[in-house]
Amino acid sequence: MSVSCEQLAAFVDGELPLEEAEAFQAHLATCAECQAGLEDQVQASLLVEAAAEARSASGAQAPVSTEAGPVVPSGADGGPATQGPALRAVPGGGSTSSAGTTPAHARTRARWDRRRVAGFAAAAAAVVLAVLAVGRPWRTSEPERTLPFAVAEARPMEGRLSHPGLAAYRAPGTLRGGADGKPELDLQALSQLEANGDLHGVATAWLAAGDFERAERILGRLPATPAVMGDLALAALGRAQPERALTVLEVGLESAPDDVRLHWNRGLALQALSLELAAAAEFSRVAQAKEPGWSTEAAERADGLRKGALARRDSWQAMNAAGMALALDGTPYPASMARRNPDLARLYLYHALRAAPSVERVKALAPLAELLDDATRTNTASAYVARVASADFSKRGPLANTYREILSGTRSLEGPEADAFLARLRRSGERDLLMGGILLLHQEDRFVDELTTLVRQSGEPAWYDAPLARGRAQAAQDRGDMQTAETSLKNGLASCRSAGFQYRCVDLQRSLAALYNRMDRRQEAGSLARSALEEAFRTDSWFQEELLLADLVTSARLSHAPALARAYLDEYVQHAPQDCARRSEYHHARALLFVEDLDAKGARREVQDALTCPTAPTLLEVAVAGDLLRLEGSAVPGRELDRVRERIRVLREDPSLTIGERLLVDHIEGRILIERDRAAGQKVLRGVITGSALHRSTDIEARKAWAHSHHVLVMDAGRAKEWGPAVDLLAEEVDRTAPTSCLLALAGQDERMLFVARGPTGSSSGLYLNALKRPLREQVPAVPDAILQVLAGCEAVKVLAEPILQGRPGLLPGDRAWSYLAPGGHRVEAPAVAPAPKRLVVSDVEPPATLGLPRLMPWKGVTGAGDVHLRGRAATPEAVLAEMEDATEVELHTHGLAGTMSDAAFLALSPDASGRYALTAEDLERHTLRGSPVVMLAACDANVGAWRYHAVSSLPSALIQAGARAVVAPSTEVPDVEAGAFFQALQESLRRGTPPAQALRDTRARWLEQGSARWVQDLVAFE
Repeated sequence: MSVSCEQLAAFVDGELPLEEAEAFQAHLATCAECQAGLEDQVQASLLVEAAAEARSASGAQAPVSTEAGPVVPSGADGGPATQGPALRAVPGGGSTSSAGTTPAHARTRARWDRRRVAGFAAAAAAVVLAVLAVGRPWRTSEPERTLPFAVAEARPMEGRLSHPGLAAYRAPGTLRGGADGKPELDLQALSQLEANGDLHGVATAWLAAGDFERAERILGRLPATPAVMGDLALAALGRAQPERALTVLEVGLESAPDDVRLHWNRGLALQALSLELAAAAEFSRVAQAKEPGWSTEAAERADGLRKGALARRDSWQAMNAAGMALALDGTPYPASMARRNPDLARLYLYHALRAAPSVERVKALAPLAELLDDATRTNTASAYVARVASADFSKRGPLANTYREILSGTRSLEGPEADAFLARLRRSGERDLLMGGILLLHQEDRFVDELTTLVRQSGEPAWYDAPLARGRAQAAQDRGDMQTAETSLKNGLASCRSAGFQYRCVDLQRSLAALYNRMDRRQEAGSLARSALEEAFRTDSWFQEELLLADLVTSARLSHAPALARAYLDEYVQHAPQDCARRSEYHHARALLFVEDLDAKGARREVQDALTCPTAPTLLEVAVAGDLLRLEGSAVPGRELDRVRERIRVLREDPSLTIGERLLVDHIEGRILIERDRAAGQKVLRGVITGSALHRSTDIEARKAWAHSHHVLVMDAGRAKEWGPAVDLLAEEVDRTAPTSCLLALAGQDERMLFVARGPTGSSSGLYLNALKRPLREQVPAVPDAILQVLAGCEAVKVLAEPILQGRPGLLPGDRAWSYLAPGGHRVEAPAVAPAPKRLVVSDVEPPATLGLPRLMPWKGVTGAGDVHLRGRAATPEAVLAEMEDATEVELHTHGLAGTMSDAAFLALSPDASGRYALTAEDLERHTLRGSPVVMLAACDANVGAWRYHAVSSLPSALIQAGARAVVAPSTEVPDVEAGAFFQALQESLRRGTPPAQALRDTRARWLEQGSARWVQDLVAFE
């Protein structure tokens, strides 16, 4: 579309059609001539509009309708117009509906259309002026800092806006009738703010009006001051993104730790996450500032939040006290409590039935059983009462007394004594007591088969499915079968939800979240724990809240979301602020977050605070100590090293440590020693590797000890410039044989990075970096020129990398042929006999509409005889996996999603009958690709993997380990209109026998020559 500077006046006056106005706006951003004349034109237009309004006010022109006046659509900040909230010039204006057929209504609609264009153009022009004002000091006077709605009686939002014109306190304007109470601004006032260069004021106006996305775009152009960060947080909160708000607020608090506006808004972010005690602490801090009005409201907010949380705690404690009184003494359980949490009441009723010493005590429990049966519309509780009442208490009574003693804590049975009691119960024939005894003594994982039979015979299997599922899962974890553990918990959760036992469901969700955390599946862990926490709130399950908060801290930390992790930590410690052990755990967890950000000073402060609470050593404590001693280096006094080693010695005496945890403790000691006594440290770490070799396939902690110990030895060799041993150790760590030539090896963690190159003749060179200022998850240093020179004569380069560096795009220049060697271990070797050719194409998938994904263009390729084309609704995960098993070529033309339900990217396919639509790395790891295929992942972000130190989790790596010969995957968004043709050309090159790395290099070069988008530069090959 042709654009001319002569259109400036028409653009500002709103006389251009909307399409031309948008085109001119884009032109304005780069045209110095138009920018120079823009201010005069805006001012002239404002004067004309003001004069017209004055004539209208004096009766010179009657209004044609009750329209509110000009409507400003989104996009007035200089971006494309999108639908958004309107700003009306006249307070209390009427509807903006254009319905009606009379001439007057038709004129009204035409007037609205013209004003829509005019509003867009004027606001866009004014924002451009404001941007120029920030970038060029051509104003001669200080801009006014007043806001046109600052004099209103009520403030427009709950949060604290940072603009100086809003410093004075006003009560919030929230209305209980559902209205939003947002201010109505006229366009002239908004334009004047922009013309005065008050871009922050403009953003504030949009925030107050509820257009959070537009406000965020404008604020993003301003310097990252605490005031701007505070308002960006409010924009995030307005868009229902409290986690992002917390991250933004932490940036502001780093430079302004006492800014009460930031603490106020952090309180709101915590409240949005239902972290009430942490939010109350923030508002209490604000209240201490003694600001007129603000402090009073802050105190009221803190008091209300605290009362709500503590009411749940008191309710939980009362329900438990009543339950124990029922079970131990037969004291009737209050009906109101039973209705509040019927599952907890059922738990104590069944304890009471098993602990009852007489028939009379059993019969007294009938009313509570009837109440619970009414709630579930069953008669299982009443039937249980009847069965126990018919028992012979001359035999059952003594066994029930022992059960009651164990329940009360007056008697403890472990080891042989516990086994002897269970043997007595078996001989007695009291099956319900035997089942209860196994559960009470936490022996579910030891007697899974027996418990399965007892549950089936219990008369209420739905109630006992949850502990049975947990027992099966624990037994599976003990033998290293994580897949079975996950399946057991998922099946138990499905059964529990079907039965409607909410308390049991929360418990199973927590167990599954803990399993996912152990497996480093952070997204799934956090999502499950968050959902369970909301359920726990509804039933005052305070104890479950605490357990879930601990799980959420872990998932947030593993996800490298430090602001969110600190939020959960703040709530966790506020649950028991006087508990010294909890405060120590709190400070050590915060110290670990500082370590991961390479902030040794912050970590040391937290450790010193933790030391004020003498507690038994934990794995978390010594892990923090090991990293901190390395970061601080020679500055650490010898007595600190001695103290940490003594804590490690004491920790080793803890009988509850598993084999894997003991190996991790040994690894930490070796990690500390090698910085000061190389030989001693190497000896310890090699011992850990030997000890973990037999357990790493079944014990995750042993696997981590194996990987971390190798890493330390790799970096130690690199520091000593022992390039050959460094590569050999790295190859051993990732279970691959290192090529003797044309190899690039990468290792790194935290502040250290190692590059080693082997040239075409096998000669080696390397570079060890040990003082990086930013963590590797934020920035990986480019391959140094000296290393590139070593590889200069190589036709193709193989890259051997540690897990966190695997799959990085753009590692080598685009004119080089290179590919990653995916980790081995469970990798499937190529078949001895070439399989029959089979091409699988997946396209035209139909993911669930709830994902909001656009429909992809139909695949335009051609399939041949013997090819399989899964398309549309037939392209379900199950069908795709089945057809992939014997395929020799695979093309997956789908949507790829990252950072949602899984840590690594997954493919969004068509849902099956159960609603399953995601094809994940975990799904692929469980299959074998017998055809050794070349796989084209033509999906956005398909190369995005989880950030794990001990193992790679990504679609390409999973495909290689499942048996794929090679994989090509993009690391960024893929344009639908180009992807099909590119991957078709790449596939044709591979069929001609070109090796994958060279085929990708050559196809990419041709594509770039044709002017294609740069997305092809982020494609990565794996072999």
